[in-house]
Amino acid sequence: MTNILKALDANPKLKEDYVSESTSGVITTLVCAALCLILFFGEFFSYKTTKIVSELRVNPLGVHQTVPNAERLKIDVDITFHSLACNLITLDTSDKAGEEHYDVHDGHIEKRRIDKHGKVIDAAFTSEKPNKHKEIEQALQKMNETDSAHAADSHAMEHVQPFGGMFGLQSLLQEVFPEGVEHAFRNENQEGCEVKGYLEVNRVPGRFSISPGRSLMMGMQMVKLNVQTALNLTHTIHRLSFGESFPGLVSPLDGTHRSLPPNAVQQYFLNVVSTTFEPLGENKIISTHQYSVTETFTSSQRSIMGTSNGRDPGVIFTYEISPIRVDFKETRTSFGAFVLGICSVIGGVVTMAGITQNAVEYIISNRKTLFAS
Repeated sequence: MTNILKALDANPKLKEDYVSESTSGVITTLVCAALCLILFFGEFFSYKTTKIVSELRVNPLGVHQTVPNAERLKIDVDITFHSLACNLITLDTSDKAGEEHYDVHDGHIEKRRIDKHGKVIDAAFTSEKPNKHKEIEQALQKMNETDSAHAADSHAMEHVQPFGGMFGLQSLLQEVFPEGVEHAFRNENQEGCEVKGYLEVNRVPGRFSISPGRSLMMGMQMVKLNVQTALNLTHTIHRLSFGESFPGLVSPLDGTHRSLPPNAVQQYFLNVVSTTFEPLGENKIISTHQYSVTETFTSSQRSIMGTSNGRDPGVIFTYEISPIRVDFKETRTSFGAFVLGICSVIGGVVTMAGITQNAVEYIISNRKTLFAS
């Protein structure tokens, strides 16, 4: 049985009488060992390095068996307006599902005052109480019901000038703007404001805008308290994202700065793509969004009578929801593939080393014949 097993040896050993050592063999062996070591570490780092694969699918998000549009879209914002005071900023949202919110201040949006040099005045962010201006809306509604003359002038309130005769409204506005509306909109101190927080909107196309003034919903009509002004809407977008971040996710508007002239209308058009990311070794899937962006700039022209050309000054973000979804998955080479790669490296190097060694020995032993010719 021993003889039979020895006959199966695929690598029979040479007798020591036939084994010889040479300088070229030692050099080849050392080079072979060094090359194997280098390639081993290359395979090891390749095995430890993760890679991300992607796949496109039809987007089923937002479709629910019993409740339509069951999932909401979260929008994180962090924008600094360098020449627009915090008490002049209003944030409005609307979407194609018919949901509209004016002067959003439900505790999710916070503001921080900064001076004209960009230094922070108030270290802490502050948020207004929900429905803080509800009493203003109620005063407007009461005034509209009791005084038909004021109702006829409701269109003129789009750009409130002296507020004469509206005593209830004046007292409420005096609380909001202690130094007076006209003085507040001049922003003589050139204060700025950082707006930070998040919005939750329907997962349908829509828009949100940040503009100077106060927006109120009066019945079925939106009334915007404003004055003729030339406020500067120069801004820096520190962060604008639609959901949680993950490694490799890029938000194109992060770090964007735009210097704008007075009465500017800056519009950003965003194409939002639903995205999932599955980290390696974690039993969870991050559901978020990417977006691409284009932008345009116009100006709001004011006439002598105070009317606009249909566009009020502001920074407007209009977003569309893409019908596709991108799935990212973090993967790594399997351990079996790693071992197979190591074996392939060692076998390949040894084979090439043997061929090289034979060629070198042949040249050395036949150098007189080869070089004589």
